Amino acid sequence: MSKAAIITDAIAYIEMLQKNVQDLSNQLFEMEATCEEQLETPMDAMDAAEEMKTWGIEPEVKVTQMDGTKLWIKIVFEKKTGGFTKLMEAMSVLGCEFTDTSATTSRGAILITACLMLYEVLEPY
Repeated sequence: MSKAAIITDAIAYIEMLQKNVQDLSNQLFEMEATCEEQLETPMDAMDAAEEMKTWGIEPEVKVTQMDGTKLWIKIVFEKKTGGFTKLMEAMSVLGCEFTDTSATTSRGAILITACLMLYEVLEPY
């Protein structure tokens, strides 16, 4: 092969790669547009509290003492952005640490079950 033929083949190969990049970019753009349409469902527009009410789910807190400083808790509350984080921060401020935690979301609600270790013994009222 001559130098001219090698350069011509290289140019053709680069042009083919550029076309592939353009095709893949178009496909990605179409996929992103489809995903955005799917995210805008009527369920997303429904308020979490309203959805809980529709399904008969009530906010709930149950606490059972297992040992001196170990508690088992069950909490059901409205699914909101940052809700779980705020709960964890509040429990930390109270001197508690979650262990063996399970969190499940369904129908506008979050169910959390966990063992809780108390590091500061709270005085009863």
